Amino acid sequence: MSKMWTIFKIDQDAPISLRAIWPKGVPASKAVKNITFNAATYPNLVDRQKAFEEAALQLNRLGYNIYIVMNPINTAFAGDEHNGLAVKDADIKCRRLLLVDIDRAVTNQPATDEERDDIYKFGFHNIEKPYFFDKDLEPMSVCSGNGMHIYFPLDDLPNDAGTKANCRSFLLSLARQHDTADIKIDTGVYNASRITKVPGTVARKGLETEDREYQMASIVE
Repeated sequence: MSKMWTIFKIDQDAPISLRAIWPKGVPASKAVKNITFNAATYPNLVDRQKAFEEAALQLNRLGYNIYIVMNPINTAFAGDEHNGLAVKDADIKCRRLLLVDIDRAVTNQPATDEERDDIYKFGFHNIEKPYFFDKDLEPMSVCSGNGMHIYFPLDDLPNDAGTKANCRSFLLSLARQHDTADIKIDTGVYNASRITKVPGTVARKGLETEDREYQMASIVE
């Protein structure tokens, strides 16, 4: 899990926000948990990251899917480990990443190995880079457990209407060009406060079967 910080780069004094969501289609539904690890409680960034990792693993073992707010959060954000505040778009300092989320058209159960392989081939062959990405850095890919996430660095673009429109337009263009009957690009993940799956945690979706087992989200090396 510690490799995730190569993707989600955290500023020295920035909060780290975790969201734990009970998976759809799994019995005994539980309320969403929002937990923020801030510099007031964890002045050392490494300690803040470790606290996030420990909470993520604990909640994942209890059955939750675990997400992180992927863009930098303003230091003034009032969330902490107890009050359950969710990060909003206005709480985001800047745009550091753009997510391309590729999944199956039908997502009510875990993907098979063959379906995941098809998504990886789709992602590696069809997804071009946005013109506004940071050209000094390479995109990073994650197996989301059931699909594929590609993260494009954005060189800390302003969190404003123009950047939002560019992100949305890029995703819509990708979907128009490349969507198939079986594989879809999520066009709704352009918001600044976007949450995304935490590598190193098990991704649950519906109920497991012999050929549709839960998989761990992991960074594609």
